Amino acid sequence: MCDINFNSITYFKIKHCFLVVLFFLCFTTAYSQSYTDEIGTTSANDFYISNKDRYFTNGNSFHYRHCIKQNDTSSIFEKKIFELESGQRIYNPFFPKAPDPTTHDRPFAAYLYIGSSFNWFYKNEKILRVNAQIGTIGPNALGKDIQTSYHKLLNVFKPQGWDYQVKNELGLNLSAEYNRLFYRTKSKNLDVTALSSALLGNTFSGANFGVLLRLGKVNPLYQSISFNSLVGTKASKLNQKPKNEFFVFLKPQLNFVAYDATISGGLFNVDKGPVTFGTKPLVFIQDVGASFSSPRWSTNFVVTLKSNEVKSNATGYSYATWSVFYRFNQRVFKW
Repeated sequence: MCDINFNSITYFKIKHCFLVVLFFLCFTTAYSQSYTDEIGTTSANDFYISNKDRYFTNGNSFHYRHCIKQNDTSSIFEKKIFELESGQRIYNPFFPKAPDPTTHDRPFAAYLYIGSSFNWFYKNEKILRVNAQIGTIGPNALGKDIQTSYHKLLNVFKPQGWDYQVKNELGLNLSAEYNRLFYRTKSKNLDVTALSSALLGNTFSGANFGVLLRLGKVNPLYQSISFNSLVGTKASKLNQKPKNEFFVFLKPQLNFVAYDATISGGLFNVDKGPVTFGTKPLVFIQDVGASFSSPRWSTNFVVTLKSNEVKSNATGYSYATWSVFYRFNQRVFKW
């Protein structure tokens, strides 16, 4: 009863247009040597892989990255990248048309944010990333507006139940990541990277541990779509020229959840909202995907499987994420 009855023609067009664009990107490779700046967008939705519309139902983000010029060639860092981002994530219970709050197994909620990060890429393929975000949950996050507009565009039902969403709260969220190459075969077509991160804020707090397994034509971590490190300013003995990538990957992760305001309401709010729940402390996440990159373009498609994160009768769920990035401001290497 939770299936969405999309018009079959509309469903076919939207679901397969991404494959057409992916095909186009794969065969429009610009063979130049280095680009210092990158822009791109990421879209996540359960609609990409099914006709379900539940739990994490939609997310969009926009990114700008710039590789900072280094004058010290003896530095332990291969490159340093500064990033700006903005985005929104939308959540609803088992179905977005749920006017009765007693049936909700997850709150209606959205998170709207802007943020920046700094990334240090070491020559020995270690990565350190710090990120800060300012955002909001509640009606100010515009979840109801965006979801209603999206459904109107698709000519499907109007969402109901947003009157019971979590209350407004401004949030400051900080995070840090540390990743390092663990193993790579001599043929360099298979590698394993250890992943770790921690989050602290009044919207999200917790820690994450996992591994990334890549199989195919892969680049070093400091020059790969896997870690958004394809921009550059120089050629060194390690990083001489961007090479095309094409690989599949698995990324199993274990998430330790301390707080999630999209489930439990604002941390500092006395009135958190009419429908809130506790969070499960351990959540398993499995990403499966494929990535392609050329010197100017890159794209990937990822399917995420996630165990239940809410202390309710909610279930695990899945969604897909599609990303496209474009690099510009060419720098020619001087040999």
